[in-house]
Parts: sequence; C-alpha cells; structure tokens
Amino acid sequence: MVIGAGVSGLAAAWRLHRRGVHVTVVEAADLAGGQVRTVFFDGRAVDVGAEGVHVAETSTVSTLAQLGLLESAVTARTGGTWLEREGRLRRLPAGVGPAGPTRLRPVLTSGVLGPLALARAGLEPLLARRRVVGDVSVGEFVGRRFGPQVVDRFVDPLLGGIHAGDVRRLSLAACAPQLVDVAAEGRSIVLRRRPPTPAPARPEAPVGLLSWPDGLQRLTSELSSRLGEPVRLQEAVRALGFRGTRSCEVELASGEIIDADVVVLATPAATAADLLAPTAPGAAAALRLVQTASVATVIASFADPRLSRHPALDGTGVLLPSSSGHVLRAATFLSSKWPHLDGDRPLVRLSAGRAGDSRLDDLTDDTLADRLVDELGTLLGLRLQPNEVSVHRWRRSMPQQVVGHRELVATARGRLADLPQLALAGASYDGVGVAACLRSGERAVDALLGRPEAAEVVA
Repeated sequence: MVIGAGVSGLAAAWRLHRRGVHVTVVEAADLAGGQVRTVFFDGRAVDVGAEGVHVAETSTVSTLAQLGLLESAVTARTGGTWLEREGRLRRLPAGVGPAGPTRLRPVLTSGVLGPLALARAGLEPLLARRRVVGDVSVGEFVGRRFGPQVVDRFVDPLLGGIHAGDVRRLSLAACAPQLVDVAAEGRSIVLRRRPPTPAPARPEAPVGLLSWPDGLQRLTSELSSRLGEPVRLQEAVRALGFRGTRSCEVELASGEIIDADVVVLATPAATAADLLAPTAPGAAAALRLVQTASVATVIASFADPRLSRHPALDGTGVLLPSSSGHVLRAATFLSSKWPHLDGDRPLVRLSAGRAGDSRLDDLTDDTLADRLVDELGTLLGLRLQPNEVSVHRWRRSMPQQVVGHRELVATARGRLADLPQLALAGASYDGVGVAACLRSGERAVDALLGRPEAAEVVA
C-alpha cells in the first residue's frame, strides 16, 4: 500500500506494480500529484507548483523512457537569468550555480560584486586547505571560501530561492552534496578538475529541465494511469497498526480497514509523525523536527507590448536575494523559458515565501497578486497591469533541509528498523525537486522488496 499520491508515492506505486505487486494508493486530497499541479490559464497549460523535472541522472531518464515520455518532452530554454542588486538587474555570470562560483573570471567581470569582495573571492584556492568536518550550512562553507558577499548576492537568491530557505541554515550535505568531498578534503572549487560532461544515458534523451506541452501533470497522470487501479482520492488515513514485522493494518478515516504486507508512507513528515506516534514514538519525535516553509505562486498574463519588448525577457527570469525587502522571491518569464508557452501575451510566474518570513500569511490573494506585480514592475521600470492572474498557495510545503537534516532523517529511519514492512518516501526526507522525489519513491520500494520477509507481498 502507498499512502500519499504525490510524485514519490506514485513512483513507489508504479515500481511496486511493475514488480508484480498489487498496490492500493490512497490520497487525502482531491487530486493526485502533490506539488505537481497544472492549470489551464490564458489558453495554455501552466504549472503552478513544481515547474519541471531536471534530467541529470540515468535513473530519471530511465523512468521517463519507461513511461514513454521522452519523445514528447519539451526542454526549457537557457536564455540566462537575472539577479536583482539594489533595484537593478545584473546577468547571472557563467559558472555560478546554486552553491556558488565554480569559475572566477565570469564573476570578476559581472559587476555583481564590489572590488573588495572580488579580491576576497579570489582567495578561495588559498583558503580551501581548511578542511570541513561534519555538516555545516551552505552559507557558512561558501562564506569561508569566497566571502560573505558571494553568499548574499549569488547563493542566497539561487539556492535560497530554490529551497525558499535561509542559506546560512541550509545543510551542505543535503542541499549541495557535490561539495561534501571537496569540503572534507580541502580542495579548491575553482581549481578542481571537473569530469567531462557525461553523455546522455540514451543518445536521443533530452537534457536539462523538462516538461510537456500539456504540463508537468502529464508525468503524474501517466504514473497514475499505469497502476492497475485508480488512486483513491479524498481517502485520509486515520491510523496504522503493525502485526509484528510482517504486515500492516491501515485504518482510513471512513472506517475501512485495509491489510497490507508493506506500506510506503509518502506523506510530509508532520503527517507521518502523527501516524507513527502511537507505535514508533521515537521516529515520530525525529520527524516532528523537520521544518517547513509556506510558499505561493502567482501566474499573470500581460497584454502590455512594453513588457513583450523589454530586454529582461531575453532571459528566463529574475532572482531576488532575501535582503531585497521584496515579498517577491523570483519571477520566471514562462513565455521566454518554455517553447510550449509562447503566445501573444507574456506569461510570468511570480514566486513568494521564505522560511522565517511571515508576510505571506498576512496578505490576501488579491493583495498578494497586486504586491508581486507591482514589485516586478518596479524592477523592470514599468507600471504593469495584468490581463489575468491566478494565485496558488502551498502551505508548509517546502521542507527545510537545515544543518543535520540527513542525520535527523537517518535517525527516524533507524528507529523504524523494527518495522521492516514500512518505508518513508518524499521530499521531507530525500530532497526537493521532481527527480529527487521519483528516486525517493523508487528507492523506498527497493528497500522493502529487498528484504526476505517482503518477497511475496500485497501492498
């Protein structure tokens, strides 16, 4: 059985089904897909939750190929990103990723850093010798290497924007695992030899950020359609009961009891904690420590020709640091970024909400939309009036993978070792992003079916 029909839950259910297991999926909400949600807006299929799936690993390509989704996929354009700095827009330099620079020359000529900060960043190869023991925040690590201005002007809007979090609290191990060995071994980031770009797992496979002409919901719809039986929507779970180490009794809010040999619990950590508290209080206590942030997405279309001609729309969007004072966290120029969203009226996705910023809760939907449109207009030097807007809130939806997050999740899973018929899956445990959620669901099933006592199962 799978509890929760987000991306991880659907991926787990499909993996169970492919391995010959009869699987029942229950979901408390009225739609499957979790934070994948596609709406029909201004004549186009627009995603208001997750925006795409990043194809960087063989496992993701393999999953999409098995679903028959590679040939119809649309790849996001790479027109460049803008950074807000003191009310002005600057191009994001080449070689700067969410965890900071990997090349210094583009940073030197970008105009984003001041002279002293440039000199400080140039010391990274010398300061790299100091080895990092244990988990630290991304902000602390990058600040030690490149200086605080690199953290504030690059890492904060990029990584902080992705996670809607505070980069001085987000875990290096969880959010930038590619730098863990570099940190532990005292190697320079800008001088390290980079491996050649791997060839695609399949020669015909697209690379980058992918979606589909009918939206990202195509992925979750395809997963749902292959399960043998429909996802049972609006079916909340009231309680879990375990019979030793061999089966589980799932009680639904309706009073129905379902017997399952194995259970994948693909819910947010807080929901999992509530269900596990009676039988696994230690695991529940650990899961209650997983923090979250609330975010919101406003989709807006504009008929103003000045926006269509604005130089900023040569790029794919604008990222704002937390120090900007704006409620707006990021603006994505959807019509510029996605070929299937081209149209006479530009579409813009406005993102808001960060950990520790409660302003989102104080704004009504109308006020929030007006505020974000005004802030975008200020950045672009235009007085904007949207043709149409749509507001979508995602409360407590963004897990905050703060320092120690991996150890916390490992502790929770360790305290569930006496329940080998149960596995956790989802963004709360294994990272945000559609690709990470696909992997999380698949690995949960592999862990369950790899145990001898789960060889012949009904889920």
